[in-house]
Amino acid sequence: MSTPLHIIFSWFETGDFPTETQFKETFSSFHHKDSLIPMESIEGFEEIFQLFASAEAFQAHLTDPRAHSGYLALLNASNLTTTHVNDWKSKLGISNVATVDSSDQSGNVYTKIQVNGFVDELKDADKNLASEIGNIKKILLSNDLSLDELQEIVDFIKKSRADIEALKAIPVGESREDKVKLIFDYDGLSSPKNQQEFNKQIYDRVLLISQTPTSAVVQVTGSTVFPNTLETENVIIQARDSVTGKKINIDDYATNQTIEVNMLGDTVNPINILILKVKP
Repeated sequence: MSTPLHIIFSWFETGDFPTETQFKETFSSFHHKDSLIPMESIEGFEEIFQLFASAEAFQAHLTDPRAHSGYLALLNASNLTTTHVNDWKSKLGISNVATVDSSDQSGNVYTKIQVNGFVDELKDADKNLASEIGNIKKILLSNDLSLDELQEIVDFIKKSRADIEALKAIPVGESREDKVKLIFDYDGLSSPKNQQEFNKQIYDRVLLISQTPTSAVVQVTGSTVFPNTLETENVIIQARDSVTGKKINIDDYATNQTIEVNMLGDTVNPINILILKVKP
């Protein structure tokens, strides 16, 4: 137990003769430089230390395939909901991407088979219309045209016109699943030639975003310069003794390529450097 300073001061006032016991209590009240200070003797250290993970826990976290799955996309996108996917489409500006039918969901454009069917129907309608027009010409040239026949001709023309207009409304030129027509210019997309190439470019961009690291740990033994694997100068850098966990004071400087750390004091054990990527 340490003796309060005001008592120690009272033992060494002018004219006092401190006893052996008082000398022992005086020096026992302070930490010797050769003695380690217990963690529990440092006010607030335990709470601060709890904020940092152990090296083993951090390494386990780096290899955990489900890490941050609550708010980051996994490599296989298994944790993405329909809302997440729609948000990504909106952010990337691909909400209007054309899709064709797949095994588990319907597309939003006609397939080649469907378009061919529509074209065949249009051809058949044209043939029937040409035939009927020929019949109309024959009837008009005849001398025995009746009111009933004329009404039948009018009804046929009306019905055929509705059928033809409905077929014309189908955007045949825009409905091929092997072509892509972009409405806007998208940064990072290199004019895809077909639907498959467009899908591949979008997948590669989403995969790159999900694989971008957000933290790194490097162990050093003194002042040094090492590559910046996060490839950004927007980082927070912390240093701790790898054995005691004690925070080490350093000067640091980061660029997109390298990180430089300079120790502001002597070090005995290797130092763990924690680099955290932050938003600019």
